Amino acid sequence: MSENKSLVEKMREPWADLLEQHPQGVKRFWYGGGLVLVLLAAADLFVHHHHHFDHVLGGYDGKPSFFWVYGFVTCVLMVVVSKKVVGLLLSRKDTHYDGD
Repeated sequence: MSENKSLVEKMREPWADLLEQHPQGVKRFWYGGGLVLVLLAAADLFVHHHHHFDHVLGGYDGKPSFFWVYGFVTCVLMVVVSKKVVGLLLSRKDTHYDGD
């Protein structure tokens, strides 16, 4: 197994068997998921938003798309921070399992 795989290759690896057996189904799954996300983001433009945190956020919470942008950024930050913290807590030296 090559260590120089691109990010796209690493992301496609778990899907390889399914992609070979049902390529159209996998494409429909991804396009359908993307369509749902776009429709939900578009629907957010037609919802009346109330300002709840004017004193903290300056009224940004009343703007369309604030909550899905906030949720996405928060999710990415949680993944990155937890990966770093867990990596520091659980990582071992390369020679840890070599024995004494």
